[in-house]
Amino acid sequence: MPDLHRSRRALVRLAAALPIALCAWGAAAQSSFPSQPIRFIVPYAAGGPADAIARSLQPKLQENLGQPVIIENKPGGYSNIGHEMVSKATPDGHTIVYVVPNVVTNPLLYNNMVDPVKDLAPVSQLTSQAYLMVARPDFPAKTLPQIIERAKKQGVNCASGGGLPAFGCMWLKSHTKADFTHIQFKGNAPAMNNLLGGQVDLLIDLYNTALPQVKAGKVQPIAITASKRGMPLPDLPVINETIPGFVLEGWHGVMAPPGTPAPVLDRLSQAFRAALKDPAVAERLNASFIEPSPSTPAEFGKVIKDDWAKYSRITREAGIKPE
Repeated sequence: MPDLHRSRRALVRLAAALPIALCAWGAAAQSSFPSQPIRFIVPYAAGGPADAIARSLQPKLQENLGQPVIIENKPGGYSNIGHEMVSKATPDGHTIVYVVPNVVTNPLLYNNMVDPVKDLAPVSQLTSQAYLMVARPDFPAKTLPQIIERAKKQGVNCASGGGLPAFGCMWLKSHTKADFTHIQFKGNAPAMNNLLGGQVDLLIDLYNTALPQVKAGKVQPIAITASKRGMPLPDLPVINETIPGFVLEGWHGVMAPPGTPAPVLDRLSQAFRAALKDPAVAERLNASFIEPSPSTPAEFGKVIKDDWAKYSRITREAGIKPE
């Protein structure tokens, strides 16, 4: 019996000491991080939008973290080469990856892709960006309700250059049960050219590509995919007003290997949030109609999980399976 009492007392002492030990370990992990240069993997070619944003953040990140931040471009495999490299890296926070929504949508379209929930850890969202729905200049339907009615009667095609706008076209069809046919082009430029030429009816596109054509009067603005109206077209309706819950927003963010300690994720997130407050960075993003949207790891994790649920439902309703 004395041995039993001693064992119980030992377990009680261990249980009491464990939270203290974990807190001390977490504090030590945060205080000693970073202890070496940060490898910032950008799974896109140099000179592209993601690379440009990463490099605009680089000086402030280095200043905040006290270590060099080395940007490595690793394009290919629908960005999965970079995703996989970081998913298998040592989970100490010294290797991170730049991500966009294809980290979520890739596994829904292709086999053998990194799982964004299981294989990576969220650090911070960086930006958010809605899309414009525009119509060819001579399209007779002028509003989204009119377009939906026309699609139910005689069909309407909806074009995209791939990415989230492709999911937007599929979502339009599955939600309204109208005859919307998605036509995907290899990039935004050919999609816009076909709209201007009258070969397609609708296009969901980036602000950067669509807004100049709207201002020039070459296409008709129909709606915005954001959750609420706003600049630079404050009077243009959002799709959400006609189709409740229809919000399609792109984002850029940063993730780390799974198992990276929470204090390290927090330290990295703090550094990115500070960098995004730099006026020069914010001005550069706003010029491209991209909104700085820094977040905590938990907040970005929720974005990832919510998008996973949303786009899983869209692909399932469209009958799309990974190939």
